[in-house]
Amino acid sequence: MLDTLAAAAINHLLHGANWARERLAPFSGSLVRFLLPPFSATFSITEDGTLHPASDDAEPTATIKLTPPLAMRLVMLKDESARAEIEVDGDAALAGALTRVLANLRWDMEEDLSHLLGDIAAHRIAGAARSAADWQRATANNLARSAGEYVTEERPLIASREALRSFAQAVDELRDDTERLEKRIERLARARR
Repeated sequence: MLDTLAAAAINHLLHGANWARERLAPFSGSLVRFLLPPFSATFSITEDGTLHPASDDAEPTATIKLTPPLAMRLVMLKDESARAEIEVDGDAALAGALTRVLANLRWDMEEDLSHLLGDIAAHRIAGAARSAADWQRATANNLARSAGEYVTEERPLIASREALRSFAQAVDELRDDTERLEKRIERLARARR
């Protein structure tokens, strides 16, 4: 049942994105399995580039493995660096095309709400949701920046960049001074012989 709901949600987004269906259509008949412990879902790609639930018993063409924290980073935080941590087994071209499509699909909440509530109400609700998301993002950024300043400036648990640069420069100068001193000692030792 979860497979059916996921396929319906993804297909809803795909129907509004011809480019995405065109990218998936060449993989028609292929099976892809998503593993997000404790969940697993297998889908077949149809001729029109949409997804259809498939049996978990079938051998997938490609398997895409995610961990819950990785999924959070991808979905909630939009962390592009997290994409490199996705594990893929099987057909890399299929998995790559599917992950690119899923990463770039966007839900037009306002359009869907306008069919239920009308254009004005949908516009206001979508605007409020965007404002709430912007506030949440700004608050998270401010908290992260404040925490970073606290641990580097107020309670120096972590060295600041400037302190690290100064330390590295001092180490380099000490190394150079030590090398010069060693050469002087060698010259003096040779001169005494």
